[in-house]
Amino acid sequence: MRFVLAVVTLVVAALLVLLGLAQRTVFAPPESVTSTVTTTSSAPVTVIPASALKGHDGVETITVSGGSKAFAAYGRSSDIAGWVGDSSYNSVRFDQTSGELVSKTVAGSGAEAADPADSDLWYQQYSGRSLDFRLDAPNDISLLIASDGTDPAPTKVSVTWPLSTATPLVGPLVTAGLVVFLLGILLFVWAIRHHRRTRGPRRTSGTGKPPKLPRVERQRSVRAERKLALGSGPAGPRRRSGRRMIAVVPVVLVASLGLAGCSSEYWPQGGQNAASPAATPGATPTSPSSNGLQPPAVTDAQASRILQRIVAVQASADKNLDAKLAETRFTGPALAQRTANYTIRKADSSVAPALSIPTGPLRVMLPQQADSWPRTVFAVVSDASDTKAAPVGVMLLQETARDPYKVDYLVGLEAGEKVDNVPSATIGAARLAPDVKLLAMEPDKVASAYADILKNGDASSSADAFQKDGDTLRDKIGKPYKDAKAKKLPTTASIAYSSQNGTDPIIALADTTAGAIVSVSLDEIETVKPTKAGAEVNTEGEVKSLSGVSKSTKGITATYGVQLLFSVPKVGSTDKIVLLGFSQALISAKEVS
Repeated sequence: MRFVLAVVTLVVAALLVLLGLAQRTVFAPPESVTSTVTTTSSAPVTVIPASALKGHDGVETITVSGGSKAFAAYGRSSDIAGWVGDSSYNSVRFDQTSGELVSKTVAGSGAEAADPADSDLWYQQYSGRSLDFRLDAPNDISLLIASDGTDPAPTKVSVTWPLSTATPLVGPLVTAGLVVFLLGILLFVWAIRHHRRTRGPRRTSGTGKPPKLPRVERQRSVRAERKLALGSGPAGPRRRSGRRMIAVVPVVLVASLGLAGCSSEYWPQGGQNAASPAATPGATPTSPSSNGLQPPAVTDAQASRILQRIVAVQASADKNLDAKLAETRFTGPALAQRTANYTIRKADSSVAPALSIPTGPLRVMLPQQADSWPRTVFAVVSDASDTKAAPVGVMLLQETARDPYKVDYLVGLEAGEKVDNVPSATIGAARLAPDVKLLAMEPDKVASAYADILKNGDASSSADAFQKDGDTLRDKIGKPYKDAKAKKLPTTASIAYSSQNGTDPIIALADTTAGAIVSVSLDEIETVKPTKAGAEVNTEGEVKSLSGVSKSTKGITATYGVQLLFSVPKVGSTDKIVLLGFSQALISAKEVS
């Protein structure tokens, strides 16, 4: 019976171990699940929101095919919705009942979609004949799929999610099997020992011969004892040692298999999600804060990529003096200065190029908090090749979702001036209204107030509101410059100065001190006329190159565009308005009509 019990125990142990191993082989769960959606409409765009991408947990693997060309990009959901606009598109969602992706076509009421490639809105983009990439989509992004924005979108999209391959019963089953196996071995040894005891000599009954007396063993000789000491003794103890070794084997086996089964996948994980694959590095953008504020217009990575694209266009346009190319990435006063510079340089190659964005690191990146358009981004860029060169301040503007970011204001920072007290790039800044009353001076009054200082100097009624120290523009085009230039004219000519605010929108971004960084533009106009009949006004330098007029009896009007960047303190502050940077250049020259 003891042998039967030992055998049954060993059989149970084997079944437990085999059942545990079967959890990793025969009964192993699938490693992934795939859902494929096929579209048949002519819509040029397919949009998959994060809710569909997160139909299952884990990093998604996206496969796009079914067309001559495939393009995919992911970005903030509101940005993709703004880019699609009123165009027709395929909307994909995850059906919780069937566990599959389903698609429906949303008819558009507006213009057709454009080519989505290289849009400044995307966090990342992919292109090719077919696509296969991984994405760990946060809750605020969507995926856009297209061909070229005109042809129908690729017809087949598959999303694969990883599944948990954890088998939490393996550890308990194998461990239980090994414990039962050890118990079976012990029962088997116990049965053998009991069986041997029952086979010993027994007393006989009746009148037989009396048993012989036990034989007395002779005392060993000294030589025999020496041999025994040298290891040539009887084999009995060796057999007992061998049995001990046999008994140790299951213990070692249990320990080694137990250590091998220490993986967390083989044991129950109380309250922990078993499927938690790691995110793909660099695939997940920074999510906007959940404090009720609008998200920042761009991320750091987006801003760097946008500026790289702008610098590439800038380099090509400056080299070829291509104003049309410059228009693709410049606008407003920054474009006016650049196109005028191209015209001047075509006539006089010795003229220096316009102020440019250097190829260097971002020192400051301040996006507007916005989920609508237009939207702005302010950046300060250093020159990587010349550490002594002053950084430049760039104000970027995106008019609509399908427009690229363009340089609206471009200024060189004053020596020693730093753009401090700006919010984090992950939070962004609110754009203030031009007539906001929360600042020491309304943004729409800053340009005219500073123009009065340039005209009247310290006698200006606005002089006390602005910091004079460090303001080099006053010496360059201020009252001392104007007076000196008037004195150099002959008695046969006169000069008149005037100014007017630029027509480009004023941009004011709030800082962390309740003040604001304000970008404005100003046109400084110089009109030189002859004062006597028959007298002529001669032109020279840039004015001559831009106007195409060498002399005139009517007079010449030259307009200089001035871009200004100010730090304006909050209302009630004792601090003054500080000129952080500027850019001044001739933008127009013509004969007086």
